Amino acid sequence: MTIFLDLAGQTATAFNNFDVVSGQSGGVGLLDVVGDATMKQLTYDDVSGQLPTADRLSALANTDFGAPIIVTALNGGNDPYKGNDITGNAQAYTDHSPGHLVIRIVYDVSQCCGKGIVARNNNGDNITVPNPVLLYHEMAHVFLEVNHQPDVESSVIGDENVLRAQLGQCLRNVNDHEGGCGDGSDCGGNDGGPDSGPPPGGCAAGTTTVCFVVSAATGSAQSDEVHALRQLRARVAARSVLAARLIDVVYAEYAQFSPAIANRIEGDVLARRAVLLAVVRPLLAWYSLAGALAFDGRGEASRRAARALAAACPRYVGSALLVEMLDALATGRALPAAASPLLRGLGPELRTASSLRCARWAVFDPLARAWRAAAGGANAAHGAHPVDVVEEVAQWLAQAPLELVPCIAPRNDGVASRAGASDEDWLALASLFGFQPSALRTLGTRLAAAWPQADAMLARCGYL
Repeated sequence: MTIFLDLAGQTATAFNNFDVVSGQSGGVGLLDVVGDATMKQLTYDDVSGQLPTADRLSALANTDFGAPIIVTALNGGNDPYKGNDITGNAQAYTDHSPGHLVIRIVYDVSQCCGKGIVARNNNGDNITVPNPVLLYHEMAHVFLEVNHQPDVESSVIGDENVLRAQLGQCLRNVNDHEGGCGDGSDCGGNDGGPDSGPPPGGCAAGTTTVCFVVSAATGSAQSDEVHALRQLRARVAARSVLAARLIDVVYAEYAQFSPAIANRIEGDVLARRAVLLAVVRPLLAWYSLAGALAFDGRGEASRRAARALAAACPRYVGSALLVEMLDALATGRALPAAASPLLRGLGPELRTASSLRCARWAVFDPLARAWRAAAGGANAAHGAHPVDVVEEVAQWLAQAPLELVPCIAPRNDGVASRAGASDEDWLALASLFGFQPSALRTLGTRLAAAWPQADAMLARCGYL
């Protein structure tokens, strides 16, 4: 039992691509993975008279090769495990970073952000590479790898042509290994259905899922902090497609300023340490507390997460000064005189970041709340009331800028948007607010003001 779908990616698209590979035989299924909320197991039941590509899928799905095959379908952007831009491309490789061997297939299902992905036929003409074909090409690489056969590209393209022939697509020149983004002919064949092209909501174009600042501050794109963020995102994506789309929008804004900050601190040990202590660990602790509350309610897991948040904001870092600086950035005021040279040097990037609404909500607001809570805790001994961090998290979630996520507002009551935001999707999101129902109603009131046509849907789903 070997193939798993990475929930950090476009899971539904990957599933449908596998279904096309199977000849839409009805044999493809999904199972939960016990103890791992970041992926689903892909299953395949053999069907009488199945196509050759289904035989290949069966061999990969039903044979224990000693290492899982994990498939991540990306809406453009960077491979979250290798770090390179995968837009318009695909790759299969072995990865030891989780502490054990896994085989990864990572591929772009945005069709190069809508430009199309092409290869060439025997005449040198561009031909389309639909998503199922792109996936099957990488499956052919993996099949050779796990069976200890030479990984010869012409042989892989020959396998690719088997699926192309089944779909009625143009056949590829087995000796021409080049490809790229652009338009091409499909020879009138089947492209695999709606999941052959860009998913709704746009394309990440090299911006998603890479934690630039976290990687720079921790010194590694494979650090514990980076993995923790990826796992939390995967868990959120598995629970709520709307929350996952909001995270994608946040990442798109994050990419507008984070590479410059990462480049600035990467070679400076003291700067990296300062960002790690003042930004990365408090933010990770905040997100972990929000996740614990959303998934587990006000139980022991949330109490542990609240204690971890307090520990991640140590008094010696200077909570009061940090709150003052964050407030200055949020309001456009000058940084306080006591701000460090590092912060002053990063002023332009930080002001750009604070002007972006989703980034401000996802980064600056929780940081300010976390450090304000730390300052309140430090002052509690002097008679001040400590900050209720659970209430702070609830207020923060209630301000989630979902109205800025493309294509999720209903066109009218009872009709799903083009992006497929159904009542079920909104109910799944609402379930994350079980620990504080009043926060859900606050969010609902905001969304009703932004989307007057959605009142009935919001009421049906418990937001109003």
